[in-house]
Amino acid sequence: MTKSNKIAVKRIAVAVAAVCASLAMPAVAADNKAMLDLMLKKGVITQKDYDEFVNANQDAEENKAFKEKRIDQDLAKANAFLQKNADSGSVMKNGIGIQSADGANSIQLTGRLHMDYRGYTSDATTDPYQNKFDIRRARVGFKGQFMKDWKYEVVATLGGKDANDGLTESTTFVDVAYADYAADPALQFRIGKFKMPFSLEQLTSSNNIDFMERSLAGQVEGEVIPAKETGVMIFGSPMSGLSYGIAASRGRGNKDAISDSPDYIGRIAANVAELTGNKDVVVHLGLGLSTGTIKGSVKPASARTEARDSDKWFEAAALSGQTTRKRTGLESAVAYGPYKAQGEYFMIDYRPSGGASQGINAYYGELLWNITGESHNYSNTANTFGWIKPSKAFTGKGGLGAWQVGLRYSNFDATDFTSLTAGTTNKANATTVGLTWFVNDNVRFMLNYVDTSFGSAVGSGAAARTGEKAVLMRGQVSF
Repeated sequence: MTKSNKIAVKRIAVAVAAVCASLAMPAVAADNKAMLDLMLKKGVITQKDYDEFVNANQDAEENKAFKEKRIDQDLAKANAFLQKNADSGSVMKNGIGIQSADGANSIQLTGRLHMDYRGYTSDATTDPYQNKFDIRRARVGFKGQFMKDWKYEVVATLGGKDANDGLTESTTFVDVAYADYAADPALQFRIGKFKMPFSLEQLTSSNNIDFMERSLAGQVEGEVIPAKETGVMIFGSPMSGLSYGIAASRGRGNKDAISDSPDYIGRIAANVAELTGNKDVVVHLGLGLSTGTIKGSVKPASARTEARDSDKWFEAAALSGQTTRKRTGLESAVAYGPYKAQGEYFMIDYRPSGGASQGINAYYGELLWNITGESHNYSNTANTFGWIKPSKAFTGKGGLGAWQVGLRYSNFDATDFTSLTAGTTNKANATTVGLTWFVNDNVRFMLNYVDTSFGSAVGSGAAARTGEKAVLMRGQVSF
């Protein structure tokens, strides 16, 4: 082969290689096809080579188009699946539950366990709840909605066979059970057993109260403060920062055939800051009113102290005849960043048909500071405070959770009642210091020190005392 022929062959090989390389690219341009045609015409490549090159490129193009089409189809199917199942699943955002695909029906499991220990400086009494471990609350329930506009909740409190089980209650009973028609947030209806619309502290869940127990007035559920009772209610939130509730209740065991009319209970509350457009602070104001009749044999009385000792440290003589009972509650709170100040004042007026009017005045004031900086959780639709959400939950691998300290002073004055059951008093006050650790969104630990003073000696003989001091501890799990 001559030198010129060798050069020609090399040029042809380079041209063929260039064409082959171009065929391997994602698309074949028209000039590459023209080059192949020219090479076939000049005899550089055979018809067989020409057909193989073109067919190979067509196959590559078809495979690429098929792959792209399949990827697009898979993405479309995945998006459609996610959209279709966005409202379904076994685990809901805020708990364990299920809901229908359209989101109109749901059911969610709820529960709480409060495990306490209480130690007193005075153990002269035989109170079964002092100096021991106690399951303060053990509740399970479920809540949800059906047909979108109807909501419901049922909760049972679990009890033991006897006091030795360490349970506060001796029997299992329905704690709350109600159904709402909630199509319009501004105008809703409720029937069943539920918390009456009265008192900021009482309407705050036991999972979220600032101290282990409510104030002295808050201990007297159903007497000083309306609590969980059976009835009907109209309530709602016409705008963010404003709420109301008006209920009719059958009361708590203080009725008879003569005075068996409902108690009428109402509350209006507002976050003044929210209503004026200030999102940085909470300025809460509320008013609660209640009126109704109770039977003459009722003895106005206290429940336990804030340390849950000394059952009925106050008990007056029985009311003389059917009695009109009016209750008024004033609420206030200011929360700014990690700080909160809260207080309430209660006035209870008894007007018996056969005697002079008598009354009870009670109040509390408290200061809270979230040491780790978290803000106080406030609902602008219910006008109540909720759980402190840690900015960094404790996991064992970092994060401290949320830490809070608090101080509360409460006072109970029933000095209008001068005829008392022996061994009781008509006045008391208590100071509570608290430290709370919010581990995460479901767990917290609490340490309280409570110093209570009575207006006069409570108890008799060796058990008589004018006050008590107690250290309380709680481990709490709720969901």
